[in-house]
Amino acid sequence: MKNITLTIIIGLLTLSCSKNETEFKGDLYFKLIDFGSFYGADDKTIENFEKSFDSIRWSKNAGKDELEIIRVFDILKANDLLKSPWINLKTESDIKKVYLSESEYKKLKKFDRNKLITDNKKVELKIKVTELDSGIYYSDKISEIKLADGKTYWRK
Repeated sequence: MKNITLTIIIGLLTLSCSKNETEFKGDLYFKLIDFGSFYGADDKTIENFEKSFDSIRWSKNAGKDELEIIRVFDILKANDLLKSPWINLKTESDIKKVYLSESEYKKLKKFDRNKLITDNKKVELKIKVTELDSGIYYSDKISEIKLADGKTYWRK
């Protein structure tokens, strides 16, 4: 009886601690101007933003958009992703921002938006993600990268 109870407890703990991974399929999507993280920024820049966000956070005049930026900043900071690279992924339903480990991002850096457009190619991805919060995804596992014929989507 003791062994059964212990097995059930260990099983429940394992299930509750496991990551909720989902696989997305989509195309690499380019935005020319996009705020995602502080990838490549130094600590002083991040510290200055954090001070600004703190003053906005407690302001009575803080707008909905400003509070959303602060919410994302807080989630990225809590998950140690402030300096992480990211991509935009165009799925069948919408465009998702996915933060990546540096090693996975290196696999995608070689793709140039202009060359893809000129060659009428697109980059199709299968990527395993964990949803950290509503609309905020992280991945350290790109399952498949495929260069295919088709239109590369982008916007300014």
